[in-house]
Amino acid sequence: MCDGDVPENQRNVEIKARIGSSEEFKRRINIARQLTGAEGELIVQRDVFFNSPLGGRLKLRFLQAPSRSQLVYYDRPDVAGPKLSKYNKIEVDEPAVLEKILCQSNGSLGVLAKKRHLYLHEQTRIHLDEVQDLGYFMEFEVCLQPSETLEQGQVIAEQLSEKFGILEADLMTGSYFDELRRAAI
Repeated sequence: MCDGDVPENQRNVEIKARIGSSEEFKRRINIARQLTGAEGELIVQRDVFFNSPLGGRLKLRFLQAPSRSQLVYYDRPDVAGPKLSKYNKIEVDEPAVLEKILCQSNGSLGVLAKKRHLYLHEQTRIHLDEVQDLGYFMEFEVCLQPSETLEQGQVIAEQLSEKFGILEADLMTGSYFDELRRAAI
């Protein structure tokens, strides 16, 4: 009933890590520039999270023009280190209207604002994020092809972790929004 014309889940292997200082954040931006040979792209985002009664996470991502906002559903385990994330997303033309409908139907959990520095390296999206009211973070999204295994993506994520000097103690189990909610308590 629910599958209909919904696209098949996309998959990636993710690692999220805390970065302790602005100096370390700048150092890792320099590593990303050297690795990719690019200045990267700055993306300003505002994510509104909604209740997702069947599990996973549901968010409406507001992006600045000319980019289009997105509705994103994703599901991944809350464990440290490389983990499989399954997601679907769709671009939306009227995010404010959709936000109102989702608030009315699902209820809003809160908002997360960030500045994302995006670098592309082979099949990996490297994110260096400044999260409002939370601090500095880094994320790898190793985009898997249908024929690739979780283990192949984990190897790539672990190799990048070594290049960027990510320590096991820095790894996150949940999302930035989970961290923000914990910090507010």
